[in-house]
Amino acid sequence: MRPVGTVTFLFTDMEGSTRAWEAHPKETHVALQCHDEIVTKAIEANRGTIILERGEGDSIFAVFERASDAVAAACDLQSALSKQKWPPEVPLRVRVAIHTGETGADYRGPHINRAARIRAIGHGEQILVSGVTAGIVRGTLPDGASLIDLGQHRLRDVSDMEHVFQLAHPDLRENFPPLKSLSNFRQNLPVQLTSFIGRRRERKEVGALIGDHRVVTLIGSGGSGKTRLAIQIGADGLEQFPDGVRFVDLAPLNDASLVVDAIASAVGIKLEQGISVIDALVRALTGTKTLIIIDNCEHVTKACAHAVSGLLRAGESVRVLATSREPLGLAGEMTWRVPSLSLPDDATRIEEIGESEAVQLFVDRASAARPGFNLTSAIAQAITDICRTLEGLPLAIELAAARAKVLAPQQIRDRLSDRFRLLTGGLGRHQTLRSTIDWSYDLLSEKERALFRRLCVFAGGFDLPAVQAIWPHGDPLDHIEQLVDKSLVTVEQFTDEKLRYRLLETLRQYGAERLAEAGEEDDARERHFAHYLGVAESAYAQRIEHEAEMLASLEADHDDFRAALEWSRSQPRDLLRLASSLGWFWHLRSHYREGRTWLEQALALNPTERSRERARALWALSMILNWQGDVAAARPLAEESLALWRTTDDPLELALALESVGWSHFAASNYSEALRSMEDCVEAYRRLGSAKLITRGRVAVGQMLAALGDVERTEPLARETLAEGRAQGEPKFVHFSLHYLADCALWRGDAENAVQLYSESLRAALDYGNEMEAATEMQGMAMGLMGSGRAEEGFRLYGRSCARFTELQTTMVDEVAFWVKFRERYLPPARERIGAAAAEKAEKEGRSMGWEQALAYAFQLAR
Repeated sequence: MRPVGTVTFLFTDMEGSTRAWEAHPKETHVALQCHDEIVTKAIEANRGTIILERGEGDSIFAVFERASDAVAAACDLQSALSKQKWPPEVPLRVRVAIHTGETGADYRGPHINRAARIRAIGHGEQILVSGVTAGIVRGTLPDGASLIDLGQHRLRDVSDMEHVFQLAHPDLRENFPPLKSLSNFRQNLPVQLTSFIGRRRERKEVGALIGDHRVVTLIGSGGSGKTRLAIQIGADGLEQFPDGVRFVDLAPLNDASLVVDAIASAVGIKLEQGISVIDALVRALTGTKTLIIIDNCEHVTKACAHAVSGLLRAGESVRVLATSREPLGLAGEMTWRVPSLSLPDDATRIEEIGESEAVQLFVDRASAARPGFNLTSAIAQAITDICRTLEGLPLAIELAAARAKVLAPQQIRDRLSDRFRLLTGGLGRHQTLRSTIDWSYDLLSEKERALFRRLCVFAGGFDLPAVQAIWPHGDPLDHIEQLVDKSLVTVEQFTDEKLRYRLLETLRQYGAERLAEAGEEDDARERHFAHYLGVAESAYAQRIEHEAEMLASLEADHDDFRAALEWSRSQPRDLLRLASSLGWFWHLRSHYREGRTWLEQALALNPTERSRERARALWALSMILNWQGDVAAARPLAEESLALWRTTDDPLELALALESVGWSHFAASNYSEALRSMEDCVEAYRRLGSAKLITRGRVAVGQMLAALGDVERTEPLARETLAEGRAQGEPKFVHFSLHYLADCALWRGDAENAVQLYSESLRAALDYGNEMEAATEMQGMAMGLMGSGRAEEGFRLYGRSCARFTELQTTMVDEVAFWVKFRERYLPPARERIGAAAAEKAEKEGRSMGWEQALAYAFQLAR
């Protein structure tokens, strides 16, 4: 009898089996027969049950009641396979994944999906073990076996990170390349909160089209699954596009002129004075193998077509995958209509019905709505009828499946049938989807409908206080809970203490139409703007004492700040208030281009202002310009901000403005002037009496001393501010203090110590989310490695840090004189030691790394 409940899954597959079958079918057949015998023997000898033999990719799927038996079986089969002599044409290499979780008799669900995804990131001859299983089997491993911690990894089609371990044994190979997880590729694909169902044929076909055509557009009505399919195809193609897979979501965009900027932001390009954004994109992408996914093009089709036409100038290896309800209209564009999910057709046996993608999707989402829901013979026909009625449309099926929480499948079918008998045809699938959403909407109470309409003003995720702000009828909690239950709103885990909500784009567009029809849009958007202005100003007021918390909060709401800024364009004063409140956030979170654009626009629309808001905006813009390397433009803005603050009675803002002048001197390499400004700041901060402000000022002084090369004064000050930062729980102060100590190590020529200090500073920079500073620490590590005899490793990190600066659109490290001196001191000797060709090769390897992969590599080098 097959085990159910809490079991351990073992997945195998043969690496490169497709190529082997195509090139050497006879030899592969013989090798696979031997493989099957070895794997089956190992599984059965360790009390396992084979569920699927010879699945996709010559895989085997087995289940064990005990996790230790699964690990033993994996060890035995891999050891036996390694000792077998294989035909030279078929170097058989098998990868194995093990994971423990709950399952029913149908062996479907999230844990099976997770096990398969863990297998997908491994290499031939490697055994990967999930974090859950690793926790169970510690102490019961086979003799001589151990677990190697490979860290946290993001898996394809899985929302949360997985802690992955490798099973090691003296009989097995131990060294492998980095895992093929999303974390180790250059990509920005959105995290998916639900499992991806089916679409194997579609993924293969579209993947082949992308190989043959430079522009492929997925066409389909809202809810047909275009976005989800595009994201999955992007994940499938990560290895084929080593220079990056970049996802651009145009859904929140109202202004067609910002399409190119959105693409530039996703790609991460270096912008230069006098060069258009599209030309900068072409320059950055030329010679790369990059896939750009542009999602939701239908409302800005002409702008998308113009942008894509420009991108194609970057060369044959740059490919574009777009999603739209209509073609872009480009010459050479290959359009591909997204089909419905496969239906059961005339199937009557439950096994055949369960093979339908539409049925699989319904069962998966229904089991999420009602735990324990399974496909059984008693309900199979009703589910089949539902999926046929909904014509296999994914969003329509998900909405219907959400009703499984309170209705049996037969009841859902009957209600759908009643609804659809009222329809008059002519609009096909779009009418099917529209009617399904209408059905879900009509089943809501009046208060639930009103709330759903208003939620459509949110551009991204939102929290409960935001809902309360746009809802004028009391406490909305019960109503939003009902919307979640009915799959009209999804829930996201933001932190351990906080949840956030989100609407699918198709539902948001539907609700926006309803909102306009009800005459409620202006009121909802005014409330939306007022709420996010309040959030931004509150964060601004708390930025000194609660900086890290406020930065994380603002980042989570960034899409809605963009929507609020768009809404306020017609009200220049409101635009200035909001933009000036967000300027410090854009600066510290490295959103340089976006922040600069909004701040410059807000200042231009309020040219005669002499307000606090103008002073705030000038301060923020000067800081951003400094960090972008536009030093000449930054200094006058900082001085104007200082002059404005001198007309007020706000000593805090006056001191901060004085600090910004100091940073302008620093960016211009005027370190003595900068030091004087920062010392004046410390005195001003002392008068204010805030311990965090005093430490902030002392940290700034430390930067100037380090830049001057004054090691004797820098080191004791940095140790003091390091201790203060740790006591205050401020990762920024910890980061900068460690950075200055590392700078001192480079000044002294103590390169090995510099590597350790920069690596610690890198962790602290990541803790408070400053990507520009993180890239700086990585470059510092690179120079330390070069100076301590590890030149190749150093050039890899140097290459990735330079690429990161380009992505962040900053040239500050190229302008600051003391940092340039470090590079002149450490790079040329290292390049001479290993040769220019080896240095160039290592630097290129570094540039091709994903950011997360490069971070893991950096921390490994610092051990």
